Amino acid sequence: MDRQRGLMAVHAHPDDESLWTGGVLAQHAAEGRPTAVLTCTDGELADGTSFAGPGTRVKELVQALGVLGVAESGVLPYRDSGHLGRGRGSLCDAPFDELVADLVARIRSFRPSAVATYDAFGMYGHPDHVRVHRAVLVAVEAAACPYQWPQAGAAWEVESLWLATVPESLVRRLTVLGLESPMPSTPDARIAAAVDVRPWLDVKWEAVRSHASEFARGARIAAFEEPHLRELCLGTEWFLHRPGPGARTGGGAVGARLLADA
Repeated sequence: MDRQRGLMAVHAHPDDESLWTGGVLAQHAAEGRPTAVLTCTDGELADGTSFAGPGTRVKELVQALGVLGVAESGVLPYRDSGHLGRGRGSLCDAPFDELVADLVARIRSFRPSAVATYDAFGMYGHPDHVRVHRAVLVAVEAAACPYQWPQAGAAWEVESLWLATVPESLVRRLTVLGLESPMPSTPDARIAAAVDVRPWLDVKWEAVRSHASEFARGARIAAFEEPHLRELCLGTEWFLHRPGPGARTGGGAVGARLLADA
Protein backbone atom coordinates (compact mmCIF):
# COMPACT_ATOMS: atom_id res chain seq x y z
CA MET A 1 0.00 0.00 0.00
CA ASP A 2 1.18 3.52 -0.82
CA ARG A 3 1.99 5.17 2.52
CA GLN A 4 2.00 8.95 2.46
CA ARG A 5 2.19 9.20 6.27
CA GLY A 6 -0.83 11.48 6.26
CA LEU A 7 -3.26 12.59 8.97
CA MET A 8 -7.04 12.71 8.56
CA ALA A 9 -9.23 14.36 11.19
CA VAL A 10 -12.96 13.59 11.38
CA HIS A 11 -15.15 16.04 13.29
CA ALA A 12 -18.82 16.80 13.84
CA HIS A 13 -19.01 20.59 13.45
CA PRO A 14 -17.09 23.51 11.97
CA ASP A 15 -14.60 24.83 14.60
CA ASP A 16 -13.97 21.37 16.13
CA GLU A 17 -11.11 20.83 13.68
CA SER A 18 -9.34 23.96 14.95
CA LEU A 19 -10.06 23.54 18.66
CA TRP A 20 -9.22 19.87 19.11
CA THR A 21 -6.76 19.05 16.30
CA GLY A 22 -5.72 22.41 14.85
CA GLY A 23 -2.23 22.14 16.29
CA VAL A 24 -1.42 18.69 14.96
CA LEU A 25 -2.94 19.52 11.59
CA ALA A 26 -0.76 22.64 11.32
CA GLN A 27 2.25 20.63 12.52
CA HIS A 28 1.79 17.94 9.89
CA ALA A 29 1.17 20.50 7.16
CA ALA A 30 4.35 22.36 8.14
CA GLU A 31 6.25 19.08 7.79
CA GLY A 32 4.89 18.63 4.29
CA ARG A 33 2.63 15.76 5.32
CA PRO A 34 -0.76 15.23 3.65
CA THR A 35 -3.66 16.40 5.80
CA ALA A 36 -7.42 16.09 5.44
CA VAL A 37 -10.46 17.14 7.46
CA LEU A 38 -13.91 15.65 7.12
CA THR A 39 -16.68 17.60 8.86
CA CYS A 40 -19.87 15.60 9.33
CA THR A 41 -22.33 18.51 9.56
CA ASP A 42 -22.57 22.01 8.15
CA GLY A 43 -22.92 23.40 11.69
CA GLU A 44 -26.50 24.56 11.17
CA LEU A 45 -29.00 23.31 13.74
CA ALA A 46 -31.61 20.89 12.44
CA ASP A 47 -34.30 22.67 14.47
CA GLY A 48 -33.72 25.89 12.52
CA THR A 49 -32.52 28.01 15.43
CA SER A 50 -28.96 28.64 14.25
CA PHE A 51 -27.42 31.99 15.19
CA ALA A 52 -25.45 32.33 11.95
CA GLY A 53 -27.04 32.66 8.53
CA PRO A 54 -27.16 29.78 6.03
CA GLY A 55 -23.75 28.80 4.73
CA THR A 56 -21.87 30.98 7.20
CA ARG A 57 -20.24 28.23 9.21
CA VAL A 58 -19.06 26.30 6.16
CA LYS A 59 -17.49 29.49 4.78
CA GLU A 60 -15.72 29.97 8.12
CA LEU A 61 -14.58 26.36 8.01
CA VAL A 62 -13.02 26.85 4.59
CA GLN A 63 -11.14 29.88 5.90
CA ALA A 64 -9.91 27.99 8.97
CA LEU A 65 -8.70 25.03 6.88
CA GLY A 66 -6.77 27.42 4.68
CA VAL A 67 -5.05 28.88 7.73
CA LEU A 68 -4.11 25.40 8.97
CA GLY A 69 -2.81 24.38 5.56
CA VAL A 70 -5.18 21.44 5.24
CA ALA A 71 -4.87 19.95 1.77
CA GLU A 72 -8.17 18.08 1.43
CA SER A 73 -11.55 18.55 3.05
CA GLY A 74 -15.20 17.67 2.81
CA VAL A 75 -18.52 18.34 4.53
CA LEU A 76 -21.17 15.63 4.79
CA PRO A 77 -24.84 16.56 4.12
CA TYR A 78 -26.09 16.51 7.71
CA ARG A 79 -27.24 19.15 10.17
CA ASP A 80 -26.18 19.73 13.78
CA SER A 81 -28.34 17.54 16.05
CA GLY A 82 -28.08 19.93 19.00
CA HIS A 83 -27.62 18.83 22.59
CA LEU A 84 -30.83 16.79 22.44
CA GLY A 85 -29.44 14.74 19.56
CA ARG A 86 -32.35 14.90 17.16
CA GLY A 87 -33.95 16.74 14.26
CA ARG A 88 -34.85 16.05 10.66
CA GLY A 89 -31.75 15.91 8.52
CA SER A 90 -29.49 15.85 11.59
CA LEU A 91 -26.41 13.69 12.00
CA CYS A 92 -28.05 11.67 14.77
CA ASP A 93 -31.12 11.11 12.59
CA ALA A 94 -29.05 9.66 9.73
CA PRO A 95 -28.85 5.85 9.37
CA PHE A 96 -25.66 4.71 11.07
CA ASP A 97 -24.56 2.51 8.15
CA GLU A 98 -25.02 5.46 5.79
CA LEU A 99 -22.65 7.55 7.89
CA VAL A 100 -20.12 4.73 8.13
CA ALA A 101 -20.23 4.22 4.35
CA ASP A 102 -19.48 7.92 3.84
CA LEU A 103 -16.50 7.67 6.17
CA VAL A 104 -15.21 4.48 4.55
CA ALA A 105 -15.25 6.14 1.14
CA ARG A 106 -13.32 9.17 2.43
CA ILE A 107 -10.74 7.03 4.24
CA ARG A 108 -10.15 4.92 1.14
CA SER A 109 -9.86 8.01 -1.02
CA PHE A 110 -7.40 9.91 1.20
CA ARG A 111 -5.47 6.80 2.40
CA PRO A 112 -4.18 8.25 5.70
CA SER A 113 -1.78 6.42 7.97
CA ALA A 114 -3.48 8.07 10.98
CA VAL A 115 -7.04 9.15 11.74
CA ALA A 116 -8.03 11.50 14.58
CA THR A 117 -11.45 12.05 16.15
CA TYR A 118 -13.00 12.37 19.64
CA ASP A 119 -12.89 10.10 22.67
CA ALA A 120 -15.85 7.89 23.60
CA PHE A 121 -17.73 10.72 25.33
CA GLY A 122 -17.12 13.12 22.48
CA MET A 123 -14.98 15.35 24.72
CA TYR A 124 -18.00 16.73 26.57
CA GLY A 125 -20.96 14.58 25.61
CA HIS A 126 -22.41 16.30 22.54
CA PRO A 127 -24.51 13.63 20.76
CA ASP A 128 -22.95 14.43 17.38
CA HIS A 129 -19.44 14.03 18.80
CA VAL A 130 -20.34 10.67 20.35
CA ARG A 131 -21.89 9.48 17.10
CA VAL A 132 -18.82 10.51 15.11
CA HIS A 133 -16.56 8.66 17.56
CA ARG A 134 -18.57 5.45 17.13
CA ALA A 135 -18.83 5.77 13.36
CA VAL A 136 -15.09 6.42 12.94
CA LEU A 137 -14.17 3.33 14.96
CA VAL A 138 -16.38 1.18 12.75
CA ALA A 139 -15.28 2.90 9.53
CA VAL A 140 -11.57 2.43 10.22
CA GLU A 141 -12.14 -1.32 10.56
CA ALA A 142 -14.54 -1.50 7.61
CA ALA A 143 -12.22 0.48 5.32
CA ALA A 144 -9.65 -2.30 5.67
CA CYS A 145 -12.13 -5.01 4.65
CA PRO A 146 -12.50 -5.38 0.87
CA TYR A 147 -15.89 -7.04 1.29
CA GLN A 148 -17.40 -4.04 3.08
CA TRP A 149 -18.68 -1.38 0.66
CA PRO A 150 -16.48 -2.54 -2.27
CA GLN A 151 -18.03 0.23 -4.37
CA ALA A 152 -16.31 2.78 -2.08
CA GLY A 153 -12.86 1.99 -3.44
CA ALA A 154 -9.95 -0.30 -2.68
CA ALA A 155 -9.51 -1.39 0.91
CA TRP A 156 -7.20 0.76 3.03
CA GLU A 157 -5.58 -0.09 6.37
CA VAL A 158 -5.23 2.85 8.75
CA GLU A 159 -2.27 2.32 11.05
CA SER A 160 -3.28 4.39 14.08
CA LEU A 161 -6.39 5.99 15.51
CA TRP A 162 -6.14 9.01 17.82
CA LEU A 163 -8.94 10.08 20.13
CA ALA A 164 -8.82 13.69 21.31
CA THR A 165 -9.56 14.01 25.01
CA VAL A 166 -9.25 16.24 28.07
CA PRO A 167 -6.84 15.15 30.84
CA GLU A 168 -7.76 15.19 34.50
CA SER A 169 -4.72 17.34 35.25
CA LEU A 170 -6.01 20.16 33.02
CA VAL A 171 -9.45 20.08 34.64
CA ARG A 172 -7.82 20.27 38.09
CA ARG A 173 -5.77 23.31 37.03
CA LEU A 174 -8.82 25.04 35.58
CA THR A 175 -10.83 24.31 38.72
CA VAL A 176 -8.09 25.79 40.93
CA LEU A 177 -8.11 28.89 38.74
CA GLY A 178 -11.87 29.09 39.16
CA LEU A 179 -12.27 29.12 35.39
CA GLU A 180 -14.08 25.85 34.76
CA SER A 181 -16.73 23.78 36.45
CA PRO A 182 -16.02 20.04 36.66
CA MET A 183 -16.21 18.43 33.22
CA PRO A 184 -15.59 14.95 31.79
CA SER A 185 -11.92 14.05 31.66
CA THR A 186 -9.52 11.16 31.18
CA PRO A 187 -6.97 9.93 33.75
CA ASP A 188 -3.58 11.20 32.68
CA ALA A 189 -2.13 7.68 32.85
CA ARG A 190 -4.35 6.64 29.94
CA ILE A 191 -3.22 9.41 27.62
CA ALA A 192 -0.83 8.17 24.95
CA ALA A 193 0.19 11.49 23.43
CA ALA A 194 0.32 15.01 24.84
CA VAL A 195 1.43 16.99 21.80
CA ASP A 196 3.04 20.36 22.47
CA VAL A 197 1.56 22.50 19.71
CA ARG A 198 2.73 25.86 21.06
CA PRO A 199 5.00 26.38 18.00
CA TRP A 200 1.76 26.41 15.96
CA LEU A 201 -0.46 28.07 18.55
CA ASP A 202 -0.66 31.38 16.68
CA VAL A 203 -1.74 29.52 13.55
CA LYS A 204 -4.22 27.43 15.53
CA TRP A 205 -5.68 30.53 17.18
CA GLU A 206 -6.05 32.29 13.82
CA ALA A 207 -7.96 29.23 12.60
CA VAL A 208 -10.19 29.27 15.70
CA ARG A 209 -10.82 32.98 15.18
CA SER A 210 -11.93 32.22 11.62
CA HIS A 211 -15.12 30.88 13.18
CA ALA A 212 -16.28 34.42 13.87
CA SER A 213 -19.96 33.54 14.24
CA GLU A 214 -19.17 31.39 17.27
CA PHE A 215 -17.51 34.37 18.96
CA ALA A 216 -20.39 36.62 17.95
CA ARG A 217 -22.96 34.38 19.62
CA GLY A 218 -20.92 34.20 22.83
CA ALA A 219 -19.72 30.61 22.58
CA ARG A 220 -17.36 29.36 25.29
CA ILE A 221 -14.37 29.51 22.93
CA ALA A 222 -14.33 33.28 23.48
CA ALA A 223 -12.73 32.55 26.87
CA PHE A 224 -9.51 31.71 25.01
CA GLU A 225 -9.06 35.38 24.15
CA GLU A 226 -7.11 35.49 27.43
CA PRO A 227 -3.51 34.53 26.44
CA HIS A 228 -2.64 32.45 29.53
CA LEU A 229 -5.82 30.42 29.29
CA ARG A 230 -5.32 30.00 25.56
CA GLU A 231 -1.84 28.57 26.00
CA LEU A 232 -2.96 26.34 28.87
CA CYS A 233 -5.93 24.83 27.04
CA LEU A 234 -4.94 25.05 23.38
CA GLY A 235 -1.15 24.83 23.53
CA THR A 236 -1.27 21.06 24.06
CA GLU A 237 -3.47 18.49 22.34
CA TRP A 238 -4.09 15.24 24.19
CA PHE A 239 -4.96 11.90 22.61
CA LEU A 240 -5.78 8.33 23.44
CA HIS A 241 -4.34 5.80 21.01
CA ARG A 242 -5.84 2.76 19.31
CA PRO A 243 -3.89 0.63 16.83
CA GLY A 244 -5.56 0.45 13.44
CA PRO A 245 -5.86 -2.57 11.14
CA GLY A 246 -2.57 -1.62 9.49
CA ALA A 247 -0.61 -1.13 12.72
CA ARG A 248 3.05 -1.93 12.26
CA THR A 249 4.73 -4.55 14.43
CA GLY A 250 6.72 -2.80 17.11
CA GLY A 251 5.03 0.54 16.44
CA GLY A 252 3.66 2.52 19.33
CA ALA A 253 2.19 5.82 20.35
CA VAL A 254 4.69 6.83 22.99
CA GLY A 255 7.60 8.88 21.70
CA ALA A 256 6.22 9.49 18.20
CA ARG A 257 6.93 13.04 17.00
CA LEU A 258 4.04 13.07 14.54
CA LEU A 259 0.75 11.22 14.92
CA ALA A 260 1.06 9.97 11.35
CA ASP A 261 4.33 8.22 12.23
CA ALA A 262 3.08 6.25 15.25
